[in-house]
Amino acid sequence: MTEDWQRIVEFVRLNVASDIYLNRCLVKSRVDGKVVRLSSAGDFTEEAFDGLIRALVATRADLQPALETAMPSLDFSTQMHGMRFRVNIVRAQGKLSASLRPLPESPPSPESIGLPEKVTRALTTAPGGLVLITGVTGSGKTTTLAAVIETINQLRPVKIVTIEDPIEFLFEEKLADIAQREVGVDCPSFHVGARDAWRQNPDVISIAEIRDQETAIVALQAAETGHLVFGTLHANNVRETPERLLKLLPADMRERARDVFASVLVGLFSQVLLPKRESGRIALREILLCDDAITAVLKKGSDHELEHYMRSGRSKGMIDRKTHLQTLRSQVEPREYERWMRTLS
Repeated sequence: MTEDWQRIVEFVRLNVASDIYLNRCLVKSRVDGKVVRLSSAGDFTEEAFDGLIRALVATRADLQPALETAMPSLDFSTQMHGMRFRVNIVRAQGKLSASLRPLPESPPSPESIGLPEKVTRALTTAPGGLVLITGVTGSGKTTTLAAVIETINQLRPVKIVTIEDPIEFLFEEKLADIAQREVGVDCPSFHVGARDAWRQNPDVISIAEIRDQETAIVALQAAETGHLVFGTLHANNVRETPERLLKLLPADMRERARDVFASVLVGLFSQVLLPKRESGRIALREILLCDDAITAVLKKGSDHELEHYMRSGRSKGMIDRKTHLQTLRSQVEPREYERWMRTLS
């Protein structure tokens, strides 16, 4: 069992794999967005494969009872052979099935993930307000968020509280005081963690995922009262992000919440990851930085106009998705470039 996990970890390191899947007695991995097999049929008996998955919770006595239930749903982080993983375990056709995502050892720099310096400066120096990073699952939202938080850590003597599920990047304190809290370990939910953070005299609150009414309300309230709040949200583009956030709220709150959202917004990101020509992936982004004109547009609900402001705001660091794709042409895999150009035209 130990040797099997050692080989899996070695593969992840050598190939910069983004995910590992254990299902139907097969080990698979995702490399550059494509799923590849690491084992063949017959390599594992059902008993051995079950043991391979159970090894992930060997050090978590608190999770083992849930593993024995008919329909487990476990989300946690663990370390195997020196590498940290985010783990989800469920049953598929009655058998244990696991998905793992390797967790980086340290946050990246904004430059290394393609964030313009103007944008980084605008986000990290804001005295308060709301920044949302959106995209589908696996689009690099957490990585972008970590790069921005690490920049604040390096430049500002402030208190930062993060609420994560699980903790992915471990921050080493520099100028900032940082409290990293993990859902299910340090707090029961995102909204409780965000509510508690609000009471801990922070300057910056980072909410790894805003996905329910209570968390959305706390995020808006915290931003309205002068905190700098970062969060991620599932949305396909900048244009649909305001409505996606507001739809988390009760209907009778949305008009007031739209005014608050427009008043506190600092920036909106939306991103997807595209395969590069050689190997690896690169973020294709939309970036909107709020000003008085955009605040007015948001207040009147004309979200469809946001794309125009991204196109015309390049001098401020803003960019629309089509323009960004064109700047990435030499780096993106040609067929993927053409597919996205057709989609955005």
